[in-house]
Amino acid sequence: MGVGSGQNYVTGLRETVKALENLGAEVADLKEVMGTIATYGAEIASSKAPRGRTGRLKASIRGNKAKGKALITAGRANVPYAGPINYGWPRRGIKPDRFMQDADRELGPRAIALYEEGINDLIDRTGLGQT
Repeated sequence: MGVGSGQNYVTGLRETVKALENLGAEVADLKEVMGTIATYGAEIASSKAPRGRTGRLKASIRGNKAKGKALITAGRANVPYAGPINYGWPRRGIKPDRFMQDADRELGPRAIALYEEGINDLIDRTGLGQT
């Protein structure tokens, strides 16, 4: 189970994706845009995660893409402590690090710009902007 950070929503994203598909954009093209954002977000989160003894937490951070969202996760079955490290576990004396939330705050403004660049590139590449 991955650790989720805060969520940034883009108003009208679903409608934009639908409109691009109606104009002929391929789902793979939209996933490419979200993949760029997810990869960038995973790099930020990994840079903010504590190193620890093994480095497995940092290595577990991944960006996942879909046509309408970019998702960054931390932790896996062999890294079950990702949640307690990020959110804390007071009973065990673990203070929250909040590395995912820090990454989310840093990614937010850049994600909007990356999305806009990606969509504009998609429009230019496919000729969707020509009427």
